[in-house]
Amino acid sequence: MAQFTPVTKTSTNINSDLLIKAQEYRVPVDQVDFDLLKTTTYYKGISDKEWKEFTGDDLLTITTETEIRSALFQIHQEHEIRIRPAELSAIPLNLRFGIAADKTKTKVIAQIDPSSLIPLKKGVQEWIKEAIRRKKLRSGFLINVCEGKLTQEITKMLIQIQKEGPLKKPYRLTIGECYTPSPSINDTVLLHYKKIKRSNNLVDAVEPGDLILEYILPRQGLNGRSCTGELISVPKPVIKYAAYIKFDTKTIRAEKGEKSILYYSTVSGFVRRVQGIFTISQELQITSATFKETGSIEAGSEKDIHVIINQKEHSKDAVGSGVTIDVQKLDVSGTVGSHAKIQATEVTIGAQTHKKSEISVTENATIHLHRGNLKAKEATIEILETGKIEAEIVRVKQMLGGEIIARKVYIDTLLSNATITALERIEIQTIEGDGNNLIIDPNAISSYHDKIDEIKSVIAAKTAYLAEQTNDFISRQTTFKERNARIKQFQKRLMDAKKSGTQPMKADIVRVQQYKEEAEKFKEIAEELNQQDKAIKELRAELAKLYEADLHAVILHHAPYNGHTRIAFIDPKTRQEHALSPNAQATKITLRKVEEKKEIAIEA
Repeated sequence: MAQFTPVTKTSTNINSDLLIKAQEYRVPVDQVDFDLLKTTTYYKGISDKEWKEFTGDDLLTITTETEIRSALFQIHQEHEIRIRPAELSAIPLNLRFGIAADKTKTKVIAQIDPSSLIPLKKGVQEWIKEAIRRKKLRSGFLINVCEGKLTQEITKMLIQIQKEGPLKKPYRLTIGECYTPSPSINDTVLLHYKKIKRSNNLVDAVEPGDLILEYILPRQGLNGRSCTGELISVPKPVIKYAAYIKFDTKTIRAEKGEKSILYYSTVSGFVRRVQGIFTISQELQITSATFKETGSIEAGSEKDIHVIINQKEHSKDAVGSGVTIDVQKLDVSGTVGSHAKIQATEVTIGAQTHKKSEISVTENATIHLHRGNLKAKEATIEILETGKIEAEIVRVKQMLGGEIIARKVYIDTLLSNATITALERIEIQTIEGDGNNLIIDPNAISSYHDKIDEIKSVIAAKTAYLAEQTNDFISRQTTFKERNARIKQFQKRLMDAKKSGTQPMKADIVRVQQYKEEAEKFKEIAEELNQQDKAIKELRAELAKLYEADLHAVILHHAPYNGHTRIAFIDPKTRQEHALSPNAQATKITLRKVEEKKEIAIEA
């Protein structure tokens, strides 16, 4: 090996120059080191034709962040170094560390090994800085500039060592910071209405004011500048959906923001895209509602939505097994499967319901063949076969088995083994079978109990109010009588003044007028109390009538009985049952009271 003579040179790539020198002297590159004698920084701005020298450490003192991020800004460094054999440093500092950078190289970290020897003596801060900069240069990073708060970071570490002793774990030191790029934002469309649906609901329902769509506007990002001085170029945003969103202004409104355009529904319904135009339809037409095709349809009965299910294949259910439907209006042309649950304001079912189906309707239900469980305000059934109905009013053309509980029931043809329980009326055109039970039982009707509770509550409130107002009225009546005596004196003085032709006293006129106004108000209060008392009496009479509801009910049949239909009236208070099985013409059957006893009355 030839004698290694130190050499001084200007370098722009220190690692390359060290490698060349090692090859020249035929030694491993780790036996070659360097001393940094001088670093010169050059830059060229947007308006510069020639390179300029920069002597500071903060580029913002000579330019702007916008220019630094520009592709026209350039920066590089030249280093005067002395290449020499590697040898132990005379500096009493054994700083063991590695450096790492993020993907963009805009942030550089030194991780100090706790085994490092860092003496707390004069000059240690500069020694650490020199060791860090030498390793940064070997890694191709700029020094002096883009170093952030290197001095403060080193000071912070030394203070920790001074207070807590030598490092006990690796210490992270920020040694370089430059300009991180901001990525461009590509335009995109967010379908918010897809997130509104409930579990297992594949049909997207919205209500007024729901955020249904959002178009993210494209935005150009910012270029960056790495700690090596290189530009980090950010591509232009990709624009794919600018012409994608077209919408029906009658059902959707747009609201433009700084970063996006928001689209809100103005009506309730289902989001649809028809011929490239987003709209909200309040009518949904499908061939079937199944877990595979639609999932449950849970729009909610408060939304003005009409679902039409038109299943033409008789072998398939229109509403599949286990599916839940919750809409305002539902029309089904096919069958309703087992364990299906339907909730709506209005329902029409053109085929049959499974015996394990559950249907709840707040208004009207119309069903061709019912075998399941139905609750409705009014129910109109073509054929009731072993199913159950609870409603206010029920109309059935043909009933075979099953159960009805309602306020009023109307049956065209009653076959066998049915139970009908009513509050006010059961009317049957023809009975053709056996084993039927026609029962008047007010207690079985939930609306009966609700009405009683409501009347009791109103009576209690009105009674309390009447008592309070009556006490106040009595108190004011006493005062009014006392004032009445004094007012008569004022009235007499006014009459005397009129007879004598003298001017009456203004105070007397005012007092008499006030008295007249109070008297009129007093009459109004008395009338109001009278009306309140009258209303309470009417409510009590209505309550008494409800407690004897069995006496006001009627069972009508427009043909003779055959002795195999049981008629029963159940007392709502005592639960005493009055029953018989007619075997003759019995057009009208009621319960009447005879000498404090109740008995069934028959009119042929």
